[in-house]
Amino acid sequence: MSASPVTAQDKAVQGLGDLVHGWKIQSSAVAKDTGDTVSKPGYPTTGWLPISQPETLMAGLLENGRYPDIFKSNNLAGVPADQFAVNWWYRDEVIVRPRSGQHHFLVMNGVVGRANLWVNGTKVADQAQLQGAYSKLEYDLTPLLRDGTNVIALDVYRNDTTNKNGQLTLDMVDWNPKSPDNWTGLQFAPQLLQEGAVSVRNTHVLQNNAPDLSASDLTVKTDLRNNTATDQTVDVFSSTTRPGTWLPAYQRVTVQANSTKTVTLPTAHLRHPAVWWPYQMGSQPMYHLDVYALAHGTVGHQAEDFGVRTVTSTLTPVTPGKTLAPNGYRQFAINGVPFVVRGGGWSQDLFLRYSPQNVHDQLSYIRNMGLNSIRFEGNFPPDDMFQQMDRMGILAMPGWQCCNKWEQKSSGWSADIKASAANQAQNVAAWLRDHPSVFTFFQGSDNEPDPAKEAIFLDGFKAADWSTPQVAAAEYKASAQLGPAGAKEGPYNYAPPTYWWNSGPEMNEGGDYTNAGGAFGFDTESSPGNTIPTQDSLNRFLPPADQNQIWDPSSTNGKGTGPNIFHTNNYSDYTSVGRLGRYNTPLWNRYGHWTDMASYQRIAQAGGYEVTRSQFEAYLGHAKDPANPSTGLIYWQMNKAWPSLMWELYGYDLDQPGVFFGAQQANEPLHIMYAYDDGSVKVTNLTGRQQSGLHATAQVIDLNGTVRDTKQVDVPSLATQDVQSVLRPTVPADVSSTYFLKLVLTQGGKVVSRNVYWLSTKPDQVDFDRTIGEGSGAEFLPNGYADLTGLQSLAQAQVKVQAHTQKDGD
Repeated sequence: MSASPVTAQDKAVQGLGDLVHGWKIQSSAVAKDTGDTVSKPGYPTTGWLPISQPETLMAGLLENGRYPDIFKSNNLAGVPADQFAVNWWYRDEVIVRPRSGQHHFLVMNGVVGRANLWVNGTKVADQAQLQGAYSKLEYDLTPLLRDGTNVIALDVYRNDTTNKNGQLTLDMVDWNPKSPDNWTGLQFAPQLLQEGAVSVRNTHVLQNNAPDLSASDLTVKTDLRNNTATDQTVDVFSSTTRPGTWLPAYQRVTVQANSTKTVTLPTAHLRHPAVWWPYQMGSQPMYHLDVYALAHGTVGHQAEDFGVRTVTSTLTPVTPGKTLAPNGYRQFAINGVPFVVRGGGWSQDLFLRYSPQNVHDQLSYIRNMGLNSIRFEGNFPPDDMFQQMDRMGILAMPGWQCCNKWEQKSSGWSADIKASAANQAQNVAAWLRDHPSVFTFFQGSDNEPDPAKEAIFLDGFKAADWSTPQVAAAEYKASAQLGPAGAKEGPYNYAPPTYWWNSGPEMNEGGDYTNAGGAFGFDTESSPGNTIPTQDSLNRFLPPADQNQIWDPSSTNGKGTGPNIFHTNNYSDYTSVGRLGRYNTPLWNRYGHWTDMASYQRIAQAGGYEVTRSQFEAYLGHAKDPANPSTGLIYWQMNKAWPSLMWELYGYDLDQPGVFFGAQQANEPLHIMYAYDDGSVKVTNLTGRQQSGLHATAQVIDLNGTVRDTKQVDVPSLATQDVQSVLRPTVPADVSSTYFLKLVLTQGGKVVSRNVYWLSTKPDQVDFDRTIGEGSGAEFLPNGYADLTGLQSLAQAQVKVQAHTQKDGD
């Protein structure tokens, strides 16, 4: 988890190496020797499992051919979990050629669980210290290493996420099935550093940007550690570069024996910096920082990439008697421009495997949907993903995880847990601080940190010179130092389009929003619940018998019959889809009945498109509401670690269900939309510049294709991130019960947005008295479903497709 990629120059100068290759794993039930024996060179490892890189136990077993087709049907349930009840060994042999004056340091970049560390027969660290998914602990191995083969061995305990005995680590809550090994092992490669008299650590840059970003003062800070028993005079050089820019700095310092000194280099004034923006609002220029330390004939070096940008966050103003939240809502701004955060919750691979190409493909999907951010609730990926997000202009919204020891009251933390919390807080802050994509950090999730815990976290972030906003919680909570979060969560079950556009009623006496997901405030996790994969996708992971459980109205769970209790039998145990009835029931009542998977798929994909489009459009449409503005929406979730029927915008296999296209439609750069709350047509501008020359057309169309009403209007110029109501269609009294609204936005005669709605003269009616709390979806009034059954009688469309493929390079 290094601050920057390891370059060839780093290796040449520092002898820096990620310990990726040569690892083997074995259960302690098989390798029964103690660490002083296992960690000695020459120890026999016949029967041990080789792994291509440090990874979890399950990843290692899968790499060695165990448990094929793990993602098919219920195969995961067949993996015996008791094999992981004992400790497992991780062992690596490395060749080292020590020379006089060199020092060797092992950097452990976290352990998923905890571990004892052994090197060449000597115990170097105990599991009481060596723990935590995002810890960074460094050990001086200079006295232990020999010329030739050396052994590093880790005695790894099963990852424990419980409040009682667990560590500050990771799991996947209820997002995915539980990995049989409980995600035990290594996620990030350890590093072996070979260095001279002085080591360079903690290199970063502080920005003091002009309000209009016409200039930036850049101050480089770095830590110099003297590895010798004598004082060292050190020449420190830094350079900040990008095409057309070179900013050098120099300072000579003395570092006392066996100590570390923080050096602040002279500030460089940068005129007209290249400014980093989210991709829809501008470009993503990056600067590169190098720091060299020359001492006693040796050179230390560290590098970092960063972007020049300013992030601010406030609580929106409160209008007495009108604002629903007593303290307002969380609002973020990039480079002085307020914007609506629109993203989804990230899920890593189920076994914490990482593929840069797969991540690139997923980030491309996210941009294709027009989303601008990803929420990481714990489960932080390797640094490569943040680097890719920097280059692609996608924002990162990290924070600590809910529902395990991270959210336990700190009064229940032991001394070693508190030490781990401090280490992980400072390390995560130091890791993420210079990534321009990272625009905030949530120090709590479902709950705010208690005062003692908050102090630990904030002290760590302060020590790391963290500069972007920190938020107390992902719910409407407040902490002692950070104050009100201005955020909310939910719902997680189906709600119709009108629900998302409704920005009231107020909170009840218990503090729950009676319309939790309505388009007001900052919603950190929310969705209509289930996502139905396409038929192609279902065929990849579910046999026909299991597929029938999804759509068949005769499926029961022993409590009755009918669509209220659709479920997916035993497969639901591994996908968290016990709520499928709450999704299918409104579809059944709104769209009409289905008779097989094919007819169900047509309704499920149309229904998913409809509500997901409405959810994002509502948050864009209410962004300028003076009393209750909508400031952010994180769809729960973006993706899954598993072929799933719930909470995803695209499939594990990268297939694209209806919800994907609903999000894509809503988040166009220039977009025309229908507001379900007041019947108006709105236009929004998500680009980074003012847009003029726009013209809007709205047509009300009968089921038989007859145009019943047409309205056209020139749209006033729209500033960046602006939204305006432009017209209101007239719906004739005798229009068909199911009808269409076709919206077209042109600019200079060219169509830039086309949006078609299927609507009903009988609107959805939500019973808000029963729709209470963040977890619920919408409760409908009796006979309160919209009538969209007319879609069932549409004639078959005549579709013609032409495709052209062009090869560009590889």
